[in-house]
Amino acid sequence: MRKYILMMLMSTLLLAPTAYAHTMDKSMLYTDVPATTPDLQEIMVLHSTGLIGYNGTDMALNPSENLSRKDFAGWVGAFFGLEGATVDELAQAAKNEEYVSSLEGDITYKEINTALFHNKLDIEKPDATLTKEQYIGFLTDNIDVDMGGHTLLQMGGFTYGPTGTIDDVVTGDETGLVIDGKTYMLSGHPRIFADATEAKSWVGQELEKSILTTSAGHHHDGHETQSKNTSAPTLQYIQLATTAQAATDEKQEQVTNATPRDQQQASETADTTASNSSTVWIVAIVALLAVIIGIVLWKRKK
Repeated sequence: MRKYILMMLMSTLLLAPTAYAHTMDKSMLYTDVPATTPDLQEIMVLHSTGLIGYNGTDMALNPSENLSRKDFAGWVGAFFGLEGATVDELAQAAKNEEYVSSLEGDITYKEINTALFHNKLDIEKPDATLTKEQYIGFLTDNIDVDMGGHTLLQMGGFTYGPTGTIDDVVTGDETGLVIDGKTYMLSGHPRIFADATEAKSWVGQELEKSILTTSAGHHHDGHETQSKNTSAPTLQYIQLATTAQAATDEKQEQVTNATPRDQQQASETADTTASNSSTVWIVAIVALLAVIIGIVLWKRKK
């Protein structure tokens, strides 16, 4: 029964733009990818488009393992919106469409270059296999490569969305972000990189990066209910500035916008602090020397 429930959950998450009106945040993507993972943003971008997914067995990524042809084919099937509800079905569909020649063994750089980049990339070791972690880095480095008027992201029916301050959040049956007076609705199953998943808490925060589904995105066909207006692009991925990053940006902005007098006062304050610190150290050293000399003289007197 437990395995059946898991398989049902996997089938709903596998089609990475397939959605059922709930979000996935940075803490629940994979069981072995914690929210502190250094390349988590890259993972979430690829996951939101379907370029990485699940293996049909559990919700672990296993980034150090080699990427199998079957898993790659299943992910490609999800990315291109091929027919299928499981990894096996999507993988077979990808093979039928000749994105891969076999479902056995591990995928190579050359095969990925052929399936996703029309052989436009110059690969140093085309016949080498790669781990899932290397695959994530490889796609991240090349996702915006121009392949004769389109990129990999655009091939999947996606485009980069708005950035900037979130002025307001629309909630109800659907959730939307208001940026520069325009409302962008979230897809039914968006990936969220943020400190909090409560939408109202995003008001006033900076949207650093976003990915929109496009109205021409073939990956929606028969799978996803985007919004009441199905032709309208929706946000599939949003990346908000973390609290720490926001504080750093604010400090940098203050420095950038500071007047010459402010900069002079800040410099004088820093010099005073440094001078006071130096004085404290000098006094401490002198006191230590005095103690040492006192101990030496005392021992000689004895």
